[in-house]
Amino acid sequence: MKRLAVLMLVLVVALFCMGMGELGGQPEGTVPETDVRIEAKIVDRSGVETSLNQFSMDGKTYLDALRGSGKLTIPFQQLATLTCGKVTGDEMAVQVKLKSGSVMDLAIRKRAVFYGSTGYGAFVIKARDIAKIDFP
Repeated sequence: MKRLAVLMLVLVVALFCMGMGELGGQPEGTVPETDVRIEAKIVDRSGVETSLNQFSMDGKTYLDALRGSGKLTIPFQQLATLTCGKVTGDEMAVQVKLKSGSVMDLAIRKRAVFYGSTGYGAFVIKARDIAKIDFP
């Protein structure tokens, strides 16, 4: 009887220990590696400007947006500015101005994460906290 109780205890403890690993994702203090080096200047909703290189959205070098019921991806190299608007539900309205001069009203996930390097450290910001992004 004692052996069975010890065995059950060991199995329960082993199950709890299995769930103690990391959840994955980008390590704190690092910027995702990208194939293309994108420079951007972010202005957050409190008005603070931050110049970045190695800029990415969720580790990707393109804007992942919604246009109506469809999904649209635009490489950052084609963007001039991205102006963030009202947050509604899980989405945030954005106005995108392309380097060609075209302007589009789109939406992005408010939980999307933007990464970049400041030259003196890693920078991470959620989409809902951004007012504007300029691409030189």
